[in-house]
Amino acid sequence: MIQTPGQGLTFQKIAPATASAAMTPTIHRTTRTHRFIPPDPSGSDAAQTGRAARVRTYRASASGAVAGRPYADDMSEDAGRAVIADLSRIPNPDAIDRTAFVELGGVEQFVSIRGRSAANPVLIVCHGGPALPSLPSSWIWQRAVEDYFTVVNYDQRASGKSAGSVTEGMDLRVDRYVDDLEELIAWVQDELGVRKVGVLGHSWGTILGLTLAERRPDLLWAYIGVGQVISGPENEAESFGFAMRSAIADQNRQAIAELQGLGDYPGTEPLTMDRIVTCRRWAQYYGGLSAYRSDFAYFTESQELSPYYTDSDLSLIGVGQRATMPQVLPALLGFDARDRTAFEVPMLQFLGRHDWTTPTGPVARWLEHVTAPATHVVWFENSAHLCMFEEPGKFVVSLVTHALPHAAAE
Repeated sequence: MIQTPGQGLTFQKIAPATASAAMTPTIHRTTRTHRFIPPDPSGSDAAQTGRAARVRTYRASASGAVAGRPYADDMSEDAGRAVIADLSRIPNPDAIDRTAFVELGGVEQFVSIRGRSAANPVLIVCHGGPALPSLPSSWIWQRAVEDYFTVVNYDQRASGKSAGSVTEGMDLRVDRYVDDLEELIAWVQDELGVRKVGVLGHSWGTILGLTLAERRPDLLWAYIGVGQVISGPENEAESFGFAMRSAIADQNRQAIAELQGLGDYPGTEPLTMDRIVTCRRWAQYYGGLSAYRSDFAYFTESQELSPYYTDSDLSLIGVGQRATMPQVLPALLGFDARDRTAFEVPMLQFLGRHDWTTPTGPVARWLEHVTAPATHVVWFENSAHLCMFEEPGKFVVSLVTHALPHAAAE
């Protein structure tokens, strides 16, 4: 998976054809037909293996039984999904678990509402990508959050289940996405009877969340940025620098040659998809997306076990990405919030110490000038861009410790 720094541009990762002898981790060279996949550098057809060849097998214990219940010899992907679906149920009578298609900006968008108690404060998750919905993989980290918050996930226009309503010429301006979020909040206020909500933006979603926090502080009890985007150009430069330093230290001749081939990056040349993909490939190979990992199949493949998405739903992710990228990319690369520092809503930042997908340097410099009713930064020392997956315990504790009091104060 390749994600541009600060923009969250997402593709399936293809491992480099060769790596240095000093760093040769196991790479899962598998893809999904529903993803937009950059060319395999090796040119090997092995990288295009189908889903059927990749069904995971979970072996039973040597005894073949636990508490008198025999294990099957293996568990199919469908059976695994059924187990997760049962685990994810919220059976207590005070819980809320609803889904609906809601018209936002004239476009039907899929919304999920889940929480242990409908009386808990509302937290809206504004997903990254763009066009990479958070709901399919939310089962990994969100269940504990649902004990304290009513969590709202929505598939943004042209994303996930909402991609079924993609039309030619659809409005994909950043301001339109922010207007959708504002309309979603109005709908949630009416449906759940709340006055304010929290917004948690991740990666690309931080552009929308930050803009809303500046525009409509009256709607929010707090804004939480995870993998915050502040300056697209600065992110590109810092991510490239990390990739080159890592490749030189690793004596990785292929990586050095490919990165040098980008010239003065990002420079004045157009930031084409190929240039971005090359930079992201190596930054993330050296742990810039998931700390200490060159491979992050656990993230991309977690969607395959989602109790909330069918295979047909998953196929819409690629549809949304193909519709979104050509129109959204220029606005993403030009995003610059360095001068937007005055806010009237509590501002929280959750930052992965090893994040080189949305590098933390621009965020830290920006925070020195931010004024808000309250500010707080949580550093995830063992995370990169995916701290809710990499340190899920610390993630929920941080939300309860630093975000929940702002909700309670309303």
